[in-house]
Amino acid sequence: MKAWLRSRFASPSAAALTLGWLLVGLWGLGVAVAAIQLGSWRQELSRTLLQLNADAQFRARVRSRDAVDPEWYRHKALALLSATQRLQQDAFWTLFVPGSWRPFDNLEEQVQDRIEREFADIVVETMRRELHARASKLTGVPLVRGSGELNSGGECQSPVPQNLDRKLSASAEDLPEFVAVTDYVAAVERLDDAVQSFLSLQYSGGEPEQLRKLVAYTLDQRLPGALAGAVRMFQSADDEVKLQPVLLQTRLQWATRCAMGKAMSALHTRLLNTNDLFALEQGYVERSNGLFDTPVRPATFDRTLERYRAVHALLDDQHALLSKGHNDWMGQGTLQLGPAYQQVLSRIARTRLLGPEVVQQLQSQSGEAFAEFRRQFALAFGSRGEPGIVWLEGEGRFGLSTERAALREGLGALLKTSFMGEEAARGARSSRESASLAKVVQDSRALAEEREQAVAAIVPTFPRPAQPVVQRVIDTRVSELIYQRAFRTLKAALPPDVHTAIDPVTFRQQREQVLALQSVLKETGGAALGDKLVGTLDSELLRRLAILQEDWMKQPLQGPRADDFNWWQGEPFSVAQTVGAGEPPAAPSLARMATRLDILTQQSKTLLSLGSPGMAGDPAAARWQQLRSELERYQARAADSSLLQLERYLATLGPDLRRENCLERLATQPAAAHEDEIAQRHRQLHHALSRRCQELRTVPPPLPFTPAASLTQ
Repeated sequence: MKAWLRSRFASPSAAALTLGWLLVGLWGLGVAVAAIQLGSWRQELSRTLLQLNADAQFRARVRSRDAVDPEWYRHKALALLSATQRLQQDAFWTLFVPGSWRPFDNLEEQVQDRIEREFADIVVETMRRELHARASKLTGVPLVRGSGELNSGGECQSPVPQNLDRKLSASAEDLPEFVAVTDYVAAVERLDDAVQSFLSLQYSGGEPEQLRKLVAYTLDQRLPGALAGAVRMFQSADDEVKLQPVLLQTRLQWATRCAMGKAMSALHTRLLNTNDLFALEQGYVERSNGLFDTPVRPATFDRTLERYRAVHALLDDQHALLSKGHNDWMGQGTLQLGPAYQQVLSRIARTRLLGPEVVQQLQSQSGEAFAEFRRQFALAFGSRGEPGIVWLEGEGRFGLSTERAALREGLGALLKTSFMGEEAARGARSSRESASLAKVVQDSRALAEEREQAVAAIVPTFPRPAQPVVQRVIDTRVSELIYQRAFRTLKAALPPDVHTAIDPVTFRQQREQVLALQSVLKETGGAALGDKLVGTLDSELLRRLAILQEDWMKQPLQGPRADDFNWWQGEPFSVAQTVGAGEPPAAPSLARMATRLDILTQQSKTLLSLGSPGMAGDPAAARWQQLRSELERYQARAADSSLLQLERYLATLGPDLRRENCLERLATQPAAAHEDEIAQRHRQLHHALSRRCQELRTVPPPLPFTPAASLTQ
């Protein structure tokens, strides 16, 4: 090779010839490369120009831009940006084609002008509208049809919190409204960054990275490449076009500041005007009013239990709310909601669409609301004896006062007892025939022990003024549960039919068990319920005594014919037969009625022997005691027997008592003087006969019946 080169450059002519061939070869290679580059560029240019023409014709056919789906413009803007990158050719290859030199060919300038015209209408205008659209979505301000700009006469909307679950909190940063504010500020920061990039690209040409960020925000696309050509096309020399970015920033500032004010207003309203602590305190005052005072008219247990649960839930919520801390701002002179809140204010001040003037306005508004909050706070927690909420110096926060914490602890322990639960009430209300009184006695004693433990351990945890009322509620509740279970079990154990005979052995066993329950109820403060339970057995006996009384009242002596003698017209009749006294040859006898009375008194004696000592004072029991005593006197033929006196009375009246002799015979037999039931019935009989005799004597007797035939003779 070296020898060949020496031979070629051995002489000047040979060297020139060789250099010429080299230049020709290099030129040919450049022309070949240029042809390839030009062909590729021409194809891309042809596709781009054809698409631009088609898009221009399409836009010319529509009446307004609003008639076209905005997605079409976004797609076309991205396509044009990509085409702009691809049409940025390397100018080195034009050196090998003299016809493409700029003095001879301005095709690139024409293409550049054509693309710039479309770029302004498709890319720049689309991004401007997208900025307005995102601001509209962010602030709620509607867009003007046609221009796509924010409607300056529209109403902005506060950002809606994403998490609508209301969580109790005394800290601003835990509220969903605060999250909405922080999210809104972050969104405005992104919008502001895009707006500033847009303005920079319009005024000063900007940087490719700014365009990249703007495209990512408005068109949701991350463009690769240098983007230098697109950046150059963004800037416009038209003064009217340059005015639009200024109006853009003005409208966006108004909209974002308007929504920012409403977002902060919602946060301050939630935190200051509708404060969770105030709401809980108001609920506590309403539910606990008079709950731990001696009531004039005691409420039902269900109502009391409902209020106990409600008060305890409110106290639990207050404790949970305050124990989180971050509530020291409530006691400060100015509104200082913590580092997170101050950081948001700093971000607002740094954001050009918002700015420091917005921070000043927000602080002025919150200052007035906080002053009212402090007044309400002092009124709620600092002016009625011991406040319910106090400052805990060691923990640096507000918390429940000692009395209120004691009330919360006492209610919590009380509501965990079995007798305060719904299961106990359901057990007392259910009537299970399989349950026995013995089991009820056992359960009642266990319940009484639990009640005693509650009185000894739980009641003292309550504030002193509430302890008597709480103990009264416990006593009433436990006594009612014992009574309800015992009553339903006892009623299920007794014969359902009143005519069914009672087993004395079983009944006495039930009596012993009831007396045991009475003793338990006396311990739990339910002595009256114990007496009532004992009275349940007596009532069962009295029901059967009433059946015996009905049987006794069916005797002729008690019948309606012996109450009123208006049916008697003065004809001869036997009073003894009317009252059921037979007339043997000797005299009228009440033996048959006495036999029936003996059967009834024997049955009543069995029932009375099963009764409690207090049952002896019942009128029904006393009536059967008197009847039994009277029957014993009659059977002994005692002179003071009312039945015996009634027999003699009936014998004296005779079997032929009539209108003409009734007064005389009644006058010789005065009514009985005793006070027992037979004597009273004797007097009623005598008075009814006397009254009817008087009536018959004062009224003329009816004429005897005369047949018509005898009158004509």
